[in-house]
Amino acid sequence: MTEIIDYIIEKFDGEIMEDNKWRIDGSTGKKYTVEWDPYHKNYSCNCLGYTYRRKCKHTNFISESFRNKYRGRADAGVV
Repeated sequence: MTEIIDYIIEKFDGEIMEDNKWRIDGSTGKKYTVEWDPYHKNYSCNCLGYTYRRKCKHTNFISESFRNKYRGRADAGVV
Protein backbone atom coordinates (compact mmCIF):
# COMPACT_ATOMS: atom_id res chain seq x y z
CA MET A 1 0.00 0.00 0.00
CA THR A 2 2.81 2.44 0.78
CA GLU A 3 4.32 1.79 -2.67
CA ILE A 4 1.15 3.03 -4.33
CA ILE A 5 0.99 6.14 -2.17
CA ASP A 6 4.67 6.88 -2.80
CA TYR A 7 4.07 6.51 -6.56
CA ILE A 8 1.15 8.95 -6.44
CA ILE A 9 3.17 11.50 -4.47
CA GLU A 10 6.11 11.20 -6.87
CA LYS A 11 3.95 11.47 -9.99
CA PHE A 12 1.90 14.49 -8.93
CA ASP A 13 4.40 16.00 -6.52
CA GLY A 14 1.56 16.02 -4.00
CA GLU A 15 1.37 15.22 -0.36
CA ILE A 16 -0.75 13.13 1.95
CA MET A 17 -2.80 15.40 4.16
CA GLU A 18 -4.38 12.65 6.24
CA ASP A 19 -5.73 9.14 5.67
CA ASN A 20 -7.63 8.93 2.37
CA LYS A 21 -6.88 12.55 1.45
CA TRP A 22 -4.19 13.88 -0.90
CA ARG A 23 -3.12 17.36 -1.98
CA ILE A 24 -2.40 17.35 -5.70
CA ASP A 25 -0.64 19.96 -7.84
CA GLY A 26 -2.78 20.77 -10.88
CA SER A 27 -1.43 21.47 -14.35
CA THR A 28 -1.75 25.24 -13.80
CA GLY A 29 0.03 25.17 -10.44
CA LYS A 30 -3.10 25.26 -8.27
CA LYS A 31 -3.36 22.77 -5.43
CA TYR A 32 -6.39 20.47 -5.24
CA THR A 33 -7.60 18.05 -2.60
CA VAL A 34 -8.58 14.53 -3.65
CA GLU A 35 -10.41 12.49 -1.05
CA TRP A 36 -11.51 8.85 -0.91
CA ASP A 37 -14.84 8.15 0.80
CA PRO A 38 -14.65 4.56 2.07
CA TYR A 39 -18.38 4.41 2.82
CA HIS A 40 -19.59 5.51 -0.63
CA LYS A 41 -16.48 4.04 -2.31
CA ASN A 42 -15.70 7.00 -4.53
CA TYR A 43 -13.20 9.80 -4.95
CA SER A 44 -13.95 13.51 -4.85
CA CYS A 45 -11.91 16.59 -5.72
CA ASN A 46 -12.34 20.30 -5.09
CA CYS A 47 -11.42 21.31 -8.68
CA LEU A 48 -13.95 22.87 -11.06
CA GLY A 49 -13.95 19.82 -13.33
CA TYR A 50 -15.16 17.60 -10.51
CA THR A 51 -17.62 20.22 -9.29
CA TYR A 52 -19.37 20.34 -12.68
CA ARG A 53 -18.88 16.80 -14.06
CA ARG A 54 -18.34 14.66 -10.95
CA LYS A 55 -15.06 13.41 -12.45
CA CYS A 56 -11.68 14.95 -13.17
CA LYS A 57 -8.13 14.02 -14.14
CA HIS A 58 -6.97 14.21 -10.52
CA THR A 59 -9.43 11.57 -9.27
CA ASN A 60 -8.96 9.50 -12.44
CA PHE A 61 -5.20 9.39 -11.99
CA ILE A 62 -5.34 8.25 -8.39
CA SER A 63 -8.07 5.71 -9.14
CA GLU A 64 -6.17 4.31 -12.13
CA SER A 65 -2.93 4.17 -10.13
CA PHE A 66 -4.53 1.96 -7.51
CA ARG A 67 -6.39 -0.11 -10.13
CA ASN A 68 -3.28 -0.70 -12.25
CA LYS A 69 -1.20 -1.64 -9.24
CA TYR A 70 -3.67 -4.32 -8.18
CA ARG A 71 -4.55 -5.42 -11.75
CA GLY A 72 -0.85 -5.93 -12.42
CA ARG A 73 -0.67 -8.43 -9.58
CA ALA A 74 -3.82 -10.25 -10.72
CA ASP A 75 -2.85 -10.38 -14.41
CA ALA A 76 0.73 -11.44 -13.76
CA GLY A 77 -0.03 -15.14 -14.25
CA VAL A 78 -2.48 -14.72 -17.11
CA VAL A 79 -1.23 -15.45 -20.62
